[in-house]
Amino acid sequence: MANFKTKARAVELLGKGQIADLPTAISELWKNGYDAYAKNLSCDLYIPGYKDVNEPLFCLSDDGWGMNYDDIVSKWIVLGTDSKSRGLHNYMPAQTFGLPQRIPMGEKGIGRLSVAYLGSPMLMLTKKENDICQAVFIDWRILENYNLFIDEVNIPCHTFNDGDDLNSLISKMKLEFLENFNSDKPSDLTWDGQEELREQIINDVTFFAIPDSLIIEFTNLFQGISSHGTKFIISNPNEQLIDLIGYSPLGDSSNSVLEIQRSLTGIFNVFKEIPDFSTSFNILTETGKYNIISDFFDQEDFKYADHHIRGKIDENGMFIGSIRIFQKTYQYTFRPIRKPGKTPYGSLDLELGQMEGVSKASMLSEEQYDLITSKTEKYGGLYIYRDRFRVLPYGRTDYDFLRFEERRSKKAGYYFFSHRNMFGYIAITRNGNPSLKDKAGREGMIENKAYKELKEDLIALFVDIAKNFLKSTEHDEVNARSEQLDAIRQRHNAILEAEKKRNRQTKANFNKQLKANQEEIIFIEQEIISLKAELENKGELLNFNSSVIFEQA
Repeated sequence: MANFKTKARAVELLGKGQIADLPTAISELWKNGYDAYAKNLSCDLYIPGYKDVNEPLFCLSDDGWGMNYDDIVSKWIVLGTDSKSRGLHNYMPAQTFGLPQRIPMGEKGIGRLSVAYLGSPMLMLTKKENDICQAVFIDWRILENYNLFIDEVNIPCHTFNDGDDLNSLISKMKLEFLENFNSDKPSDLTWDGQEELREQIINDVTFFAIPDSLIIEFTNLFQGISSHGTKFIISNPNEQLIDLIGYSPLGDSSNSVLEIQRSLTGIFNVFKEIPDFSTSFNILTETGKYNIISDFFDQEDFKYADHHIRGKIDENGMFIGSIRIFQKTYQYTFRPIRKPGKTPYGSLDLELGQMEGVSKASMLSEEQYDLITSKTEKYGGLYIYRDRFRVLPYGRTDYDFLRFEERRSKKAGYYFFSHRNMFGYIAITRNGNPSLKDKAGREGMIENKAYKELKEDLIALFVDIAKNFLKSTEHDEVNARSEQLDAIRQRHNAILEAEKKRNRQTKANFNKQLKANQEEIIFIEQEIISLKAELENKGELLNFNSSVIFEQA
């Protein structure tokens, strides 16, 4: 009888190989923390110069359930576990730390392998409430070896109590892990053709160390019988993390910083409600600690949008809701041209704010307009949330899945909507929209019938709204936007003229005061010249006396 055997490389392909980019890896791990009822999900990048840190170190943490030894060996290192995929659990309040029940985000049981994308080697510290702390050590690159079978890889796992205990334990676990590279067989070909990778892993594992100040900081998190959570500590972080080393809160953000901000900010649907957990991505340098994902939109921002769309698309594809164009609100329904009957994608909620392209066409003051557009420049886009958790990469400014900018390039005045000047969300659920499935690499949804029809119907919806409410008009044609736009422009022009008038008046008053006090100004000027001369004379006298004293000495 034949049996399947699994190469170690399969884990590499299912984990790191399935992740599109760094933000996606972090998002997958944060989902696991969310499923474990964490209240705080964080990333910390320690830069050389921070305390006693000499090499970059990256940590990803949550204060969720944590794990004991049985959880690690029966769940964490077991692929494809189904404990989350069966839907909502009825946990007791003590199990959720007093938080409301959460719909699990993990589906395939492989999200935990995303940690391999962050870098290697990795030390995991984890503790369950009323249990002892566990430590697991691995360099994920060992799984790149195409000659190894998965059951040939030994992963050190031990318990620890305090900082001194952890330091000695790290040394012990490194030696245990390096035994994976020892062989008494002279004919062993396990690393044949991969000698460079083998030496790199051995070198990096050998020199893996945590600075003393961070040993204390990390172990303090797990002190006390009631403490709980998980922390991944990564040496040799991913190159996208290394790109963050030069970050300065006063300088221009690099592409790596912007990518993280645009992907991890708004991880929860704060457009709709306040989350019961917090997220942070901290860069720790010798000058301070900086959270780079802290300035996203909120529900109040819709009030300041020039145009606001809110409603629901029902199971038959009909949109029912309202549209506010500047100050006027209209009830609106729309049904795309499609076959009668239920859609394959299901019902969903939609809410969107759209800003005018220039401040003089906005209903906002210039200061208010600048405040909102400073957010749209960084985070503008249409987001998709499943059960309140963000689906990547939707919402990124460079991921215009409904092709708003493509249509604008053909005729901006007609199609109106700009992906860069909008903010809002589409809310779906796992139960209500089961056919909208993520790709394996989490870089969007599978292009199946449901997703294709959803995009077609949404495009038709926005084209219809632009055509009937927002497009630029010609001659005597009037729509909801054009009938208010002239008044808005006139108001802005009036404000501008008033400011010019105030400036002219201020200048005239200044010149008048200048002329009226001419004699006093001349007197003060002469007095300043006299005081300056007196100070210079006293300075020369002091220099002379000093030189005389020096010569006598």
